[in-house]
Amino acid sequence: MEQTISYSLILTKDQADYLSASKQGINRMQALVSLINLTRTAEGTYEKKGFTTTVHVGQFVASEVELSHLWKCDRKTVSRVLDQMNQVGLVSTVQNNRTSIHTLLCVASWYIDGRSVRNGFYKRLSDRSVGNLNEGKGRMG
Repeated sequence: MEQTISYSLILTKDQADYLSASKQGINRMQALVSLINLTRTAEGTYEKKGFTTTVHVGQFVASEVELSHLWKCDRKTVSRVLDQMNQVGLVSTVQNNRTSIHTLLCVASWYIDGRSVRNGFYKRLSDRSVGNLNEGKGRMG
């Protein structure tokens, strides 16, 4: 049975302007939606080749190579788009030697079959400045 999923996405004007442009030959809004679809709505564990970490609600794990396959573009484009999404405060990314852990900052919550799932990493509009993007990273396992 397919779940009915909605989400509360709150953007600044600058973030919406960024998403509506497509200078790198990639639809940035579609890219964000694909990231939202990858994001955990329940806490879980990520394991790969001896590396294990906890992935919290509001986070997902994906390498630039994996995202390049998903977005059908080269890895450099993925890297540029992710850097820009980090700069405008849509996501926060932490890289390690195995993969990248991405945290969505612009989704306040998901509504799954009428049940609300709050994103503990959501950043209020007033808190989405570049200087505040590193807050909350300590929760990553």
